[in-house]
Amino acid sequence: MKSARSLMKRLVAIALGVVAMQPLVAPAAFPDRPVRIVVPYPAGSNTDDLARALAAALTDRLGQPVLIDNRGGAGGTIGTQAVVQSAPDGYTLLLHTNAIVTEPAVKKNLPYDARRDLIPLSMVSESPNVLLVHPSMPVNSAAELIAYARANPGKVNFGSSGPGTLIHMATEHFKALAGIDIVHVPYRGGAQSQPALMAGEVQMLIDPLPSSRVLAASGRVRALAVTSRERTNLWPDLPTVAESGLPAYESTVWFGLFLPAGTPADAVGRLSKEVQGALAAGPAREQMLKRSATPVGDSPEQFRAKVAAEFDRWKRIAESAALKPE
Repeated sequence: MKSARSLMKRLVAIALGVVAMQPLVAPAAFPDRPVRIVVPYPAGSNTDDLARALAAALTDRLGQPVLIDNRGGAGGTIGTQAVVQSAPDGYTLLLHTNAIVTEPAVKKNLPYDARRDLIPLSMVSESPNVLLVHPSMPVNSAAELIAYARANPGKVNFGSSGPGTLIHMATEHFKALAGIDIVHVPYRGGAQSQPALMAGEVQMLIDPLPSSRVLAASGRVRALAVTSRERTNLWPDLPTVAESGLPAYESTVWFGLFLPAGTPADAVGRLSKEVQGALAAGPAREQMLKRSATPVGDSPEQFRAKVAAEFDRWKRIAESAALKPE
């Protein structure tokens, strides 16, 4: 019996020694596989172009491929829901416009609550919108457009990238302040609404400045005004809507990165660091500046405060424009 117990002790000691000799395997550093940026608009949109520039820079900085996943449709709702339902592990990000803060004011029964289900990571860029018209329109300023629309109620159609998107809401805000009757024609994204304006399917479009410059240069649309409070050095000879008859009007478009709620703090921190670095200097920043967008790259705390304020602002605007969720 003593011999058996002695043997057992020796075996246990040997086993413990073998375990102690095994190297401790540290968890893999984030990220250790490809990262995905979901773009809730079709390929070729402003958001898609921006995402691809950012993805290239982040691929270099993270040491892993950063892939683009276009999930267009429903004004961004489909792509946003896909991110909300993804694993909160830092490997799926959402690049959205500020449509994410406008849609709750005009859409019923959204399949998510962006304030609850997403973590703001960083604002990527910001730029004014531009008020555009088809060349067939007999107007050369925002004031003339307003006068024409008042004289022709219901005869001017305006495009948007979908119901509840920033472009839709910005135009509804313009419509309410101007006291005009213009008709909304929604599309699935900027890649569809811009050709519609050039073809004359709609007569008016408020569009982000980067793509507006390209459209205006083609001669197939006419730029009337920027929508920022002050003139922008990105297009200095273009007056503001505010100085053209609507002093209370202002809208800008921003693009921001979000993560699913519950994403670990270490992943949030690493992604925040690399996004800020990519936007501070390098090809992504240069590409945005060339496209007349101002790179931002703020912290999660700063972006969270911005997003919260924007939710409240657009809710008030929707109420003042008598827009009801549909």
